[in-house]
Amino acid sequence: MKKIFLYVISVAMTGFTSCNKEKSETPLPYGLPGTSIIDMAIDNNNMFYFVTYEVDKSVEVSPVSSFIPCIYYLSRKTGETGKIEILDDRYTLGGRLHFDKNNHLLTYDSHAIYRIDGSVRHVIFETPNKASSFSFIAVDNDNNIWAGGHQTGLYKIDNQLNVTHYRVDNSELPTNNLSDIHIDKNNDIWIVTKLNWNKQGLLKISNGQWVVYDLDLKNPVITSLITDKNGYLWIGTGWDNVDQTLLCYNGTSWETVNPRNEKNEIVEGTVSYLQSDGHKLYVLVTKAKIKAKDNTEYFSYSHELLTFDGVKWNKVYEIPEGDWLGNLIVDDYRQVVWVITFKDIFKIPFHVD
Repeated sequence: MKKIFLYVISVAMTGFTSCNKEKSETPLPYGLPGTSIIDMAIDNNNMFYFVTYEVDKSVEVSPVSSFIPCIYYLSRKTGETGKIEILDDRYTLGGRLHFDKNNHLLTYDSHAIYRIDGSVRHVIFETPNKASSFSFIAVDNDNNIWAGGHQTGLYKIDNQLNVTHYRVDNSELPTNNLSDIHIDKNNDIWIVTKLNWNKQGLLKISNGQWVVYDLDLKNPVITSLITDKNGYLWIGTGWDNVDQTLLCYNGTSWETVNPRNEKNEIVEGTVSYLQSDGHKLYVLVTKAKIKAKDNTEYFSYSHELLTFDGVKWNKVYEIPEGDWLGNLIVDDYRQVVWVITFKDIFKIPFHVD
């Protein structure tokens, strides 16, 4: 059952492939179309972009079918008080939204990377191996796109769309299975490598130098990674061990850190997402409880959003603990962190002391 729980977290954090039938059909904030929020991103001109959806009630579905037809929307908003512009009312791509240094909107699906212009998609790159699938893309400071995933190896696509493909047989890559990426302010590239089902590692690419870390993790699933104001790398993990869910690497040594609330009590659960606003670390802890109803077991989730300034932990109480939390977006322009749930968007000020 715990394996299923972590798979659900992984899908939620890396993209969407299907929609859920929501009981509530209350309007979304900011005049967004649909009934649920999937993703949000901010471009280089500080404009908001959203992916939302609603159940397509015009399609008849058998009562015994598990298929739920949905309509997805790609929308843009100039500011918090601006009007919503629907760019695509039949949006179908499932990867997270990204922007390159030229303010091009990028995303991906299992087999291709796209540049989006309104409702028009342009294929930037398509993997020739249909047995592989992308699970992440990122853009570095030199406007190179990095992409990888299941059996993909690592792709680097430069500003002229020249493609370099790193694999086990032509590079220091320890495996062709990759699961996550983070590019820090120094343009160092950190990549999570999936060595096998029960073991993950870490690769750092810095100024052309490759360093492979063989991590001794009690929790074999790395859920998120970020660097803080000091350049320290933080790794969130999870599975069934509650005594090692957050790790910090200072460039020399690794330290296990226990997420805590403002009462200094350890907060148990999976560290499912990490962010940094340049002052504080944001740690999203997700805990699953197995409940039974009508002879069927199901998961009930609780979430706690914590902040850590290097000394003191605090809990963010503005976020409902029962809501699914899909993303944390740092907005340097507005000096806030946006927290996305299925039904709402919360704004957390940096509160720099």
